[in-house]
Amino acid sequence: MEAPNSERVLIHAPYGRDGEIIARVLASAGVVTRICGSIADVSCELASDTGAAIIADEGLSPVNVKTLAGILDGQEPWSDLPLIVLTGSGEPTEWSRYRAKMLKPLGNVTLLERPLRTETALSAVETALRARRRQYQTRALLKSLRETNTQLMATNRELEEFSYIASHDLQEPLRTVNIYVDLILRRVRTEPSDELSQFTGYVHKGIRRMEAILRDLLSFSRLIHEPQTANQFASLRESLQDALSVLDARIRESRAAVTCEGLPEIAGSRSQFSQVFENLISNAIKYRTTKEPLRVRIWSRRDRERWVVAVQDNGIGFEQEHAVKIFGLFKRLHRDEYPGTGVGLAICKRIVERHGGEIWAESSPGAGATFYFAVPAVEQVLVKAS
Repeated sequence: MEAPNSERVLIHAPYGRDGEIIARVLASAGVVTRICGSIADVSCELASDTGAAIIADEGLSPVNVKTLAGILDGQEPWSDLPLIVLTGSGEPTEWSRYRAKMLKPLGNVTLLERPLRTETALSAVETALRARRRQYQTRALLKSLRETNTQLMATNRELEEFSYIASHDLQEPLRTVNIYVDLILRRVRTEPSDELSQFTGYVHKGIRRMEAILRDLLSFSRLIHEPQTANQFASLRESLQDALSVLDARIRESRAAVTCEGLPEIAGSRSQFSQVFENLISNAIKYRTTKEPLRVRIWSRRDRERWVVAVQDNGIGFEQEHAVKIFGLFKRLHRDEYPGTGVGLAICKRIVERHGGEIWAESSPGAGATFYFAVPAVEQVLVKAS
């Protein structure tokens, strides 16, 4: 609930009894008022909540208008204080036109001609206060959103910390399990047994899979904890070369042909975009078809204020309805036929979005898949930074 000050009306009418008369009229209608002897007093009162201000135009000298405009310019984004200015009666004069021109910087101004009619004055004040209440409601909503955002950020930090610690600290006990399971199996293996060998394979396969999941989860968590890289610049061509070096053995083993038709320089991390290319090309190798040799084509195009990069393959493809799902953490379309943890594409998504971009995929079964990611062009990043 707002404080009473949010409903009060400031009155500055330096000559005659206009101020007292207006205060009495408003008070009879239940409006709280405060008579100010000078614009300086008005300025001081505006430091706290105020519903509206009524000012006689004879109190608005050029100096006073400048003072008032300076204060109103410093309002919060949600605030647009209603001002009701009392003007003289009769035909406009050169001086009245000049003062009307001076009022423009004050923003939310309503002009009332004197002599005032009670109904007109009350209607103008009630309209101003009604608009001001909506502004205070907006302030309350913004405050609530900020508090909610703060709570969400704190919760997110806790979850990030948990995922980092869990993925990191669970690796050590898993290694211990692996070692002692191996020792146990050696002791019970007193005679050859196909069944025991099969069980041994299951155990080691499960441990290796858990190690891979934790390793990928740790990589994903590190992305959360790494600082932003907006002040770095990276050649995507060099990022691709780094990825191809890591995947060299798998590329040769699968007899894949990887071609590139030119890549731009962007604002970001060379190593992180190397991860993007490594994961996308690794996926292409994993989901290749046996009907023809794997071909991976990488290209880029300028799309207004961003670069779009494509990694296209001729693999088994997938239904387009899964194109969003596959970027989720631990989401996999082929759980049994192909190995993997379901973290690779989530890492790609995280990296691209951290660089102000987006990633998506287009595919159909048997027709291969194309993964696109778009990031701001370097000059656009520089403009935003300046």
